[in-house]
Amino acid sequence: MRCEPKMIYDRLNETYKIKEEDYIAYYVWIKYKDCFKVLIATILSQNSTDRSALKAYQNLEREIGVSPSNLASTSLDIIESAIRVAGLYKTKARRIKEISQYILNNYGGSIENIINMEAEKAKNELLKFEGIGEKTADVVLLTCKNYKFFPVDTHIMRVSKRLGIVPTNANYSKTSSALLDLFKGNDLLRLHHLLIAHGRQTCKARKPLCDTCVIKECCEYYSHRNGKS
Repeated sequence: MRCEPKMIYDRLNETYKIKEEDYIAYYVWIKYKDCFKVLIATILSQNSTDRSALKAYQNLEREIGVSPSNLASTSLDIIESAIRVAGLYKTKARRIKEISQYILNNYGGSIENIINMEAEKAKNELLKFEGIGEKTADVVLLTCKNYKFFPVDTHIMRVSKRLGIVPTNANYSKTSSALLDLFKGNDLLRLHHLLIAHGRQTCKARKPLCDTCVIKECCEYYSHRNGKS
């Protein structure tokens, strides 16, 4: 990477306006301040756009009520119908119901009993659930507790590789660790949203808008594309 991390953060922060509704976990957290709701919203966003996932979440909240007791006692058919718009609804409905039942039976119906553990222990506990991978756990723990984890989605992975923060073969863990190390002095949740915005709006998978990019001089991809050393 060709620039100081603070410069990248500041440029992105000046360029992109973060709208809560474009980031479902953040939107749900701001609206409800409820970690269980954030977890369910994040599960709904898996392999789906945030917009579709938000519609599914709102259906779920309106028709059932997003709580462990409500979801555990609701039939799969009803949950599936509510979240159909988010895609993979059968798998997501089963996972949501199973997680709700487990939290109800083993944690007194409160995900706070997990979330309030020490950071690594909380993450390991969340990873025991089927359907909760590293990204989902990291989103919940960064959003709800500001624990020092950095969720990496496809946009952040692409931007990180193009900037030269990580090599092109880097996996999730390596990319997350590199971002944590480089940007440890910055607001990690804000940076998470800014990098997603940059990937969505400028550093696109196809036809990236390099000429209008505010951090192009920091970017290895841009440098090589334009024959600069």
